[in-house]
Amino acid sequence: MTTQAHSIVRETVKPEYTRYTSANGKRPDGADFGVDGWLFVLPGETLGGVRIPQAMYAAFQVSERGALFWRVREVGGERSQVGSDSMTRQGVLALAVNAVAQQREEVAKSAARDPGARARGAEGGEPQMAAAMTERLERMRAGQLAALPTVAEIRMAYPLAGGGATLRLMSAEGSTMERHMIRLTERGAAGQENNPAGIHLGPITDGANTDGLKIAARWHLTRLGFNHARGTAWAPHAGSATSETQWKQWTPMLPEGHRWPHTVRVAIVPTSEHLAYIDRAFGPAPKLPDLPAGASAQPSGPRSWQISYANRRFWQLCYRAGLGGDVWTLYADIGRTKSLAHADKAAEILALIPDLDAEAQGHGGPERTAETGPTRRR
Repeated sequence: MTTQAHSIVRETVKPEYTRYTSANGKRPDGADFGVDGWLFVLPGETLGGVRIPQAMYAAFQVSERGALFWRVREVGGERSQVGSDSMTRQGVLALAVNAVAQQREEVAKSAARDPGARARGAEGGEPQMAAAMTERLERMRAGQLAALPTVAEIRMAYPLAGGGATLRLMSAEGSTMERHMIRLTERGAAGQENNPAGIHLGPITDGANTDGLKIAARWHLTRLGFNHARGTAWAPHAGSATSETQWKQWTPMLPEGHRWPHTVRVAIVPTSEHLAYIDRAFGPAPKLPDLPAGASAQPSGPRSWQISYANRRFWQLCYRAGLGGDVWTLYADIGRTKSLAHADKAAEILALIPDLDAEAQGHGGPERTAETGPTRRR
């Protein structure tokens, strides 16, 4: 009988926090970590014979549904959210620690079913947790495919009460993810991608179900990786009996163009690009190309590598799949908070290593980089 291994992070009561802001230089790169927040590290451990490295996380606040929530996201790698949102930092930390512990224990449990995974790790080949992580990613991929939206809906709000129209993408079970709810008659939050020609702010600010709304919805569907199912078109959709009764009462008060249909739907299917992105996001990690002379690479996670040059300087290289294109990022620190370069191909990043090493020697540290080079950006 095999005893279930328990992660030590469950015993982590109070991690040490590092405050980050947009001005103190400690904020992780990208728009995934809020304006400011707190960094903390959960220690690495050997669980069930599997070596799991330490990982850094960020706790920060987000404003959604008219309220402030705390959220935890992994720093580096896939930058995925860990645990669920909470109203307090203490609550979100507890949820995140529990989620990480469960994930690590699942990895150890999977490795116990495949003793060869530990042996392969001990021989210095693939990382010890590779086999267990592959199994977990396969389950995640199946879950992603099962949860793909199958219906798109444009729903108008009551015009005299503020109006507007919302695009929702719904799964077969009727669930909707937050990123699949889009206000068609508003320009999104600062920094959010918007198509000026696709958001018809002028003629439909009251939410009229015009062709402009459908044009805007089609643009967003394409951006999210979906098409109308073959042979389908937007069609009126009746809501609940209570909703329909309310709309009948409103109809005499509504201006022309804001009447039936108040809701339209169309069947949607993922594009081939979307399906290919899911395969990359949850499939095997890509192979690194040939390294520059004097450089070596050691896996440090499912999609990250520690790069060393002449055995004297170290960087972190991470791969992240994206619907609009994959990104390789080189970080100056093991915590992966300060990026040095981004590119869509690993070879472009790796080619910078000799120059980065020479420059770091000249400035006394690996964090300094030149402002030249086709793939570098700050």
